[in-house]
Amino acid sequence: MTRADLPRNLATARHIAAIGTAFALPLSTSAQAITVSIFAILALLTVDQARLNATMRTAAGWLPVALFALILVGVLWSVQPLGAAIRWIGPYSKLLLVPLLLATAFTPKQALQIGGGFLAACTILLALSWTSFIWPSGPWGWFKLPGVPVKDNAVQSGNFALCAFGLVLGAFQLWRNGNRRGTAAMSVLALLFFADVFLIYLSKTGAIMAAALLALLLLHVEGWKSRMVVAVPAVIVIAIALLASAPAQRRLAEISTDINAGSRSSSVAPPVAPPAVAPSTEPTTALPAPAPAPAIVPDSGGETLSTGARLDFWSKAVGFVKQAPLFGHGTGSIKPLYQSLEATKPSPYGEATPDPHNQFLHVVLQVGLVGGALLLAMWLAHARLFTGRDLASVLGQAVVLQNVIGGLFNSHLSAVTQGMLYCLAVGLLGAVVRSAQRQTA
Repeated sequence: MTRADLPRNLATARHIAAIGTAFALPLSTSAQAITVSIFAILALLTVDQARLNATMRTAAGWLPVALFALILVGVLWSVQPLGAAIRWIGPYSKLLLVPLLLATAFTPKQALQIGGGFLAACTILLALSWTSFIWPSGPWGWFKLPGVPVKDNAVQSGNFALCAFGLVLGAFQLWRNGNRRGTAAMSVLALLFFADVFLIYLSKTGAIMAAALLALLLLHVEGWKSRMVVAVPAVIVIAIALLASAPAQRRLAEISTDINAGSRSSSVAPPVAPPAVAPSTEPTTALPAPAPAPAIVPDSGGETLSTGARLDFWSKAVGFVKQAPLFGHGTGSIKPLYQSLEATKPSPYGEATPDPHNQFLHVVLQVGLVGGALLLAMWLAHARLFTGRDLASVLGQAVVLQNVIGGLFNSHLSAVTQGMLYCLAVGLLGAVVRSAQRQTA
């Protein structure tokens, strides 16, 4: 290898690392951390400085950095000791990937290959999920939840909904190109992904995100016949879930049940411990992780407290925000704040939460309404990046919408998988869109 070959080989290695990161994302947090670290190093070694400077002059590029910087300096006024507060910077460090990816010259073909890595991993999980549904007595004891091989149901549902969205867009593109077999294959796979969200192990947040993406898809599909082709199978799947799927019916009934259970829990002694099942949200960072939030999962009596617990977290958060509205209580202060109310207003789980299960509150409690304004401005800037009708722009709209909707009920931006998916997808798709804009300018 000569010196002249080095840039090309580094770019090839960067592309392979990006594909590996996309493949690892739905499967393994550890593998994801390794591959994204390799990718980041290679991206830094191959970055075009002029392109990076131009990226940092755009709102889509500098706002993620500004939000991370505020979280970083927030340790200075944290109610936590400095050493403990620093641990909470990690969940937001992934925001630095956004401008780095935006400044990387990805081609549409490379973006499709990277997306293909993500789709391949999700297809493996889909096959395992449906196989366990058809063969429930099989060797599935290692699954996190019924029908959920790894991570949790909210992560899986969000990934599957995004895959279904992209596959339908691809199916319409193949149809226009005259590829009928490819259209049929992608349509069937998309329907399997969408049906899994509602029929296998329903996540309430995942179902809401899937419905939002369905609505976005119908906005972009041209012609009432095409809209019917998309809407009718989706409505049938949802109707089956509501009328015939016992797990889906049980999960939907929990919305009202657990509100009542949460109300009762405030007037009785808290439970000794949450049930020993997988939590519904991921830890907020991989290296090292703060104590995970109390599990929002079914209890031994068949009720859940997920909705009731969220209402409890949100109502308390309003009071915390009033105490320090502008710059918050400092990075890492969420659990100490909730801990301060345990004696008088105990959590539905009898344990203070380190996560209010709302992305806006997750930011505002730590770095105030200034941080909340940066978060909203960042979402808006990224949404404005994807105003076109091309494939990359429409997928970008879906990624931003999914993160905003998910952020209403969970702290998805600071979570390991959902947050990394957002940062990587916005950066990758944004790079493709910006490259296309340069070529047409």
